[in-house]
Amino acid sequence: MLPEQFENYINRNELFNKQDNLLLALSGGCDSVALLRLLKERKYKFSAAHCNFNLRDNDSEKDQLFTENLCKKFGIQLFIKSFDTKKFASENKLSLEDAARKLRYTWFEEIRRKNNFSYILTAHHLDDRIETFFINLTKGTGIKGLRSILPKTEHIVRPLLFARRSDIETYCTENKIKFRTDKSNFDTYFLRNKFRHEILPALKKINPKFTDSMSKNFQIFSEFEKIYDNYIENGKNAVLKKDKNLIYINLEKLFKSPAPSSLLFEIIRPYGFNSSQNQHIISNINNLQNGKLFFSKTHRILKNTGFLTIDTIKSEKSEIFTIDKTTNFIDVPLKLSFLHTNDFPSSLKTDNNTALVDVGKINFPLKIRKPKTADFFYPFGMKGKKLLSDFFTDNKINRFKRENSWILTTYKDEIIWIIGYRTDDRFKITKKTTNILQVKRL
Repeated sequence: MLPEQFENYINRNELFNKQDNLLLALSGGCDSVALLRLLKERKYKFSAAHCNFNLRDNDSEKDQLFTENLCKKFGIQLFIKSFDTKKFASENKLSLEDAARKLRYTWFEEIRRKNNFSYILTAHHLDDRIETFFINLTKGTGIKGLRSILPKTEHIVRPLLFARRSDIETYCTENKIKFRTDKSNFDTYFLRNKFRHEILPALKKINPKFTDSMSKNFQIFSEFEKIYDNYIENGKNAVLKKDKNLIYINLEKLFKSPAPSSLLFEIIRPYGFNSSQNQHIISNINNLQNGKLFFSKTHRILKNTGFLTIDTIKSEKSEIFTIDKTTNFIDVPLKLSFLHTNDFPSSLKTDNNTALVDVGKINFPLKIRKPKTADFFYPFGMKGKKLLSDFFTDNKINRFKRENSWILTTYKDEIIWIIGYRTDDRFKITKKTTNILQVKRL
């Protein structure tokens, strides 16, 4: 019966087909050996990979030898790798469980890419899914944690997720399938085992059909997730505005949404921000000063009046780009065109993305650089000089936009144009101008 359910589950969920080249994660335990036999029986094309984590002394070596003999018996290609799991866990400040998980999935993906495998198959089953649900619940989780493990996540496929552990054990017994027993699976020091051997059996005593109930719950939670994802996508469209490298979150629209905390979290989570930061922002938004910053490893969030702005954390390296007289176009650090002309424009007025410069008042090469402390210029149409910092403040240009701005200068570092904002009055064209340089931001 299990083989037929196995085939139906694969087809119903479109997990893979007979043409795919599959990689089986083979521990040597009951679940993965059963999966190997099912794949072989159903004539799927696959190889296997075994991780030796060196955590159980001689048992680890015996597990490896078992998988080697098993794959040799059935003519299955086997990849093997030995890990110093304890050292890796210590160096990366991880639990042994997390270290082993990270090591194996990183290695599996390396094999998959190098050998063009379509998918990596793991032997997770319904009981694993239930255990993961409760682990997520105790640690704190969102809707994705409630639906627990999925049958397919990118290149990871779990074709036994429909089956109970008891169904798999029965299949092995009936078919006289030998496997290795990992004694650490009974050690309740590990959180998963505590749920497996103490908590979940108690729930099954309360409800003998507990496993079936949880299976139905997962179907409901998966539907909830689709509704949730649809809400988040619509919410993002309503509150987000992108301007070049910056992302703006409209706070008024955010807090008018039905679930502002969830919406904000899903917006900032991909940029490395955590739930604690999200909750702090939501709970204290009215008390946060303008200019308040929040950091992830890769991004920053800036609080401004009416908005949160997300920006990438950049290197402190200061770059200078040189523009000579023959330059017609650049696309680094931004896209600009340079046109020399003798045709006097009908109007001296320009937009913020265009600068008209009297070539007779400058010498090449010109420079493009970031603003510096104490930079000043003579704003077009005004008398006297002004600090660049004062110009930004007066025009309500926030910190991130300032840091993302560029200026065009003479080789003596005199500001010609704050690109995208204002030109300098010293280099403007007049009726006496005979040669004009038109610089346009594209």
